[in-house]
Amino acid sequence: MNPSMLLKAALHKQPTPRPPLWLMRQAGRYLPEYMEVRAQHPNFMNFCLDSVAATAVTLQPVYRFNLDAAIIFADILTIPHALGHKVSFTPAHGPIVERLTTPEQVAELRQHLPTLTQKLAPVAETVMRARATLPPDKAVIGFSGAPWTLATYLLDAKPSQSVENTLHFAKVRPAAFDELIHTLTDAVTAYLHMQLAAGADVVQVFDSWASSCPPELWELAVHNPLVAIVQAIRQTSQAPVILFPRAVAPQKLEALAKSVSGQNVALSLSTEVDIEWAVNTLQAHVAIQGNLDPHLFTLDSPEPLRRAAEKLLTIGQRSPGFVLNTGHGLTPQTRIERVEELAHLVQNWKAA
Repeated sequence: MNPSMLLKAALHKQPTPRPPLWLMRQAGRYLPEYMEVRAQHPNFMNFCLDSVAATAVTLQPVYRFNLDAAIIFADILTIPHALGHKVSFTPAHGPIVERLTTPEQVAELRQHLPTLTQKLAPVAETVMRARATLPPDKAVIGFSGAPWTLATYLLDAKPSQSVENTLHFAKVRPAAFDELIHTLTDAVTAYLHMQLAAGADVVQVFDSWASSCPPELWELAVHNPLVAIVQAIRQTSQAPVILFPRAVAPQKLEALAKSVSGQNVALSLSTEVDIEWAVNTLQAHVAIQGNLDPHLFTLDSPEPLRRAAEKLLTIGQRSPGFVLNTGHGLTPQTRIERVEELAHLVQNWKAA
């Protein structure tokens, strides 16, 4: 491992001179250079699968802010797309996913598994291009959506804000729902293996809808698949895996941390998670990442963001294994100067 790669060292819970910094959705609509590239690609899925364009926007925030990692520009819905499911994007409503309604459709998804990595080969090409371009001290992060979150997009035809259809399908078609989760777990695992083989230093699994999973489905749909993905990756790689079950209860985070303890895993924390609790409870088992409020990047004054960042830096780096990040993705309203100020603060940080 390159000892100068801060992100990988921190995720391996090795001492670092300062915490590494990267930001979820750091490449995006708040950057004018992103909008220039985006304007040339009206079809968003095609944009994600154009390795030249995707590499360009992947690298933009690293160049502008000297961040410690680039996260590959893609979308969590690349997996449903590669499994033969219709996915489209509209400026007004974001992703529109063809709704899955029958067990037969679940079986059809599984039939596409053997060709998934072939269909998503442009993402691997983006990883290779980014890794070849960046200096060795900068990490490349691959990612995927998590099985539960992907299932909610398929069953509830997002952008619906509810998971009513997902819960109904799980109740009345339990065998098909179980098969769907297993199919998506296999797909996520294959996708992440592909990105690691292409040169990704780290991978993150986004379970953006984890908080909507009811207790009776939690083990089946969220906890067990995330643990299974980590274990499958560990069969071929020791690369760190970051899990982001967004906005779930502390006891669920603790149980997940214990289940993957000692396996080079980090938990990415939502904004509402108390950093003091996370350091005291989770950091013995996993590295932790988080958890600035993205809203702070939209404010006129830099002071709220500075105070929040200093608190996280002070508490998070008491022990090795802390990465500074946001508690969810940056928004289009993000002010570039707030990101610049945060980067300067972190890059000049010295623990007391």
